[in-house]
Amino acid sequence: MLKILLADRTTGRNILWANAEFGAKEIQPAQIHLIKLHHEKVRELQKFRTKIRAEIFTPPEVCKIQNDLITADKKSWTDYIDAKFLEITCGEAPYLVGRYNAVTGEPIEINQRVGLLDRKLRVVGNETSTVIDWKEFATRAVQSVYGYEFQGDNLFLARKNVFETVIDYYAEKFSRQPPEDFLRNVAEIISWNLWQMDGLTCGVPYGVEPNLFATEKFFCEIKDWHENKIVTFKSLLGGRGRR
Repeated sequence: MLKILLADRTTGRNILWANAEFGAKEIQPAQIHLIKLHHEKVRELQKFRTKIRAEIFTPPEVCKIQNDLITADKKSWTDYIDAKFLEITCGEAPYLVGRYNAVTGEPIEINQRVGLLDRKLRVVGNETSTVIDWKEFATRAVQSVYGYEFQGDNLFLARKNVFETVIDYYAEKFSRQPPEDFLRNVAEIISWNLWQMDGLTCGVPYGVEPNLFATEKFFCEIKDWHENKIVTFKSLLGGRGRR
């Protein structure tokens, strides 16, 4: 699972650290222990990243207020599950999943979580009774949430948080851990839907600046699960890059 959660689907390599400590080096599985939550970083490093990358972590009470304002065009609960949401510059993805307070690191009880995927998975739990149905709609819920982030350590934590959130809700519903094949599929989806990108260029960090002759290969690729095709994020903004 770790190998999947470190994968960069655009480059075919691992995601990059993309920070002041390691620059453009790829994150290796043996380095995972070096990745720390925001509240665990020393104060000086927090301030530096805020200054250089405008890194600010949002407390859950603010995420709740803003997520409460989001509505989805839906006619049924299944439409809500399929409604797509994107968290830009997602950090550790507090708007998508709320396993802990992103500012303090304090754990949050599952019934108090305010993330967009949390809400979808609660609906799945309420509307399904069998493992087969739960897995189907939970999978669709994960396919519907997206996020991008420049710094690789944050991105890995965001992916990990989404992955572990699915485990949390499955365990709450069925009082056991989900099967490995299901988790592997969830990890694959997450590795496409939460991707590493420079939001100013729509390309991978430290990539060549795009120009009028930039090819589709420059731009970050994600997956449209409904259409079952790979697209570039740039193409969704009205640019080129669809295959």
